[in-house]
Amino acid sequence: MAICATLGTFLGARPAAARPVTFAEAVAEYQDELYGVALRILGDRDAALEATNNAFLKAYRAFDRYDRSRPLRHWLLRIATNEAITVARARSRERRRRADGDAAGDVADPAAAPLDASVAREERARVRAAVTALPELYRVVIVLRYFNELSVEEIAAVMGRPASTVGVQLLRGRALLRTALAEAGR
Repeated sequence: MAICATLGTFLGARPAAARPVTFAEAVAEYQDELYGVALRILGDRDAALEATNNAFLKAYRAFDRYDRSRPLRHWLLRIATNEAITVARARSRERRRRADGDAAGDVADPAAAPLDASVAREERARVRAAVTALPELYRVVIVLRYFNELSVEEIAAVMGRPASTVGVQLLRGRALLRTALAEAGR
């Protein structure tokens, strides 16, 4: 009997106490994080809501095929990231057809705030705008690393890329972000 238990542990068998997560529990636990990823990638609340809803719809349809041996968070983040990219591309095509792209990032805050809060909000908006302006390849890894605090290995798992590739993309993305922020500060 001890050999079977040891062999089961060695082969990666799940403990009997582990309970499967329902889809409703997954939504409750990860909806804010997925919306945050989409918002940071897209820079637009409506587009982020659309991407998050699409991501949960796709996850719901594929939930029975989800590999329970892998982290649920990574699976959902990958779906949300891909949906945000899809929505960004569709909106970019639509924007090119209709309007000037410079006005798309301007969102006015109707609430009046003290000077410190206003300066902090402007700085956050400047960083968000700079992140949103990054090429998609770098924007996604920057958002997952610095806004969702995923490790390089976790980002690699989410994106389906080697960790070394993600590391290089982070280095290049940070350099592009630094340059964009320096130019915006002039």
